[in-house]
Amino acid sequence: MTKIIILKRDKLGDLLLTTPMLQLLRKLYPKSKLAVVAPESSAWILKNVSFIDQLYSYPQPKSFNLQSLAAVFIQLFIFLKIRLERYDIAIAAGGEYSPRAVKRIVLIKAKRTISFVPQNKIIKEITDPVMELTQEKGRCHESQRMIELLNPIAQSEKKLIAPSVYFRPPDEWLRKAQVFLTTHQLKKGHYIVFGLGARREKKQASKEQIIETAIYAFKKHKLKTILVWTPGSKNNRNYPGDDELAYGILKSAPEEIIPLRAPLDLTIGVIWLAKKSIFPDSGLMHFASASPGGVIGLFADTKVSPNPEQWGPLGLKSNYIEAKKNIKDLGIRFLHKEINRL
Repeated sequence: MTKIIILKRDKLGDLLLTTPMLQLLRKLYPKSKLAVVAPESSAWILKNVSFIDQLYSYPQPKSFNLQSLAAVFIQLFIFLKIRLERYDIAIAAGGEYSPRAVKRIVLIKAKRTISFVPQNKIIKEITDPVMELTQEKGRCHESQRMIELLNPIAQSEKKLIAPSVYFRPPDEWLRKAQVFLTTHQLKKGHYIVFGLGARREKKQASKEQIIETAIYAFKKHKLKTILVWTPGSKNNRNYPGDDELAYGILKSAPEEIIPLRAPLDLTIGVIWLAKKSIFPDSGLMHFASASPGGVIGLFADTKVSPNPEQWGPLGLKSNYIEAKKNIKDLGIRFLHKEINRL
């Protein structure tokens, strides 16, 4: 039995975009033991999924204190535990070369190690290097870029195509969402979700755009709008929130807008039962892309910011809107055509 482990260091959206690679790997190696090691902050996404056999998670130190020091020792213990499993193949999953990922994957001491490496560079610990994509080819989607890492072990000359992003919220999350909807006299599929993203101001719709969209969606299609945001202040270094922006909108919000300031489980549950969601480029955008209703992703200034060709939402019911410089420049009716397609 071949034992394969995938290392994924990144945040929520990045780990979601790894699920196509994992599903494809399971098809390529149906009788293998397939494991994933990821930070605790994102590893829960893969809890109880059918296409992996084992999930390791480790804490990430946030600052220099005793708790962070303990996190470092726990990380080392987990990677030593993984090393004792004697994996055949270890893959540093990511769309480009990461020195930190390589350092961690080397700790696993697998028989074969796979990672992107820079052009014309040799890293002796990487037994199966995959050259980073050139600028001409580098615009393919992040999920497809990670699938390129399977080429050394794919045993196939055909191009490997990415399946859809996978996520299923626990039933408890959906029950919580249903309670929230019942409280506000809403039904599944009879509302849209509009999300904020204060950390990406140029990708953020304005107060006027959000209010106008909510009014239009209700007048035209009897769809109310649930405004969701990350609790907390934008000045919080570790976990910036959207409170200031959201409360500014709600001061003059019409009754068509219902606020939802909630933890991630309730927020994702509400997204899952929505007719459609609208989010700036973010982790929640990728969760929404996996939902039955899909998402409209908001991107801007992509010459210097993440490009939707690489980071856009996947899914049959998902698409995106791209502004040259700022979403606010698109006018207050920029979502009307999208709303009419629902």
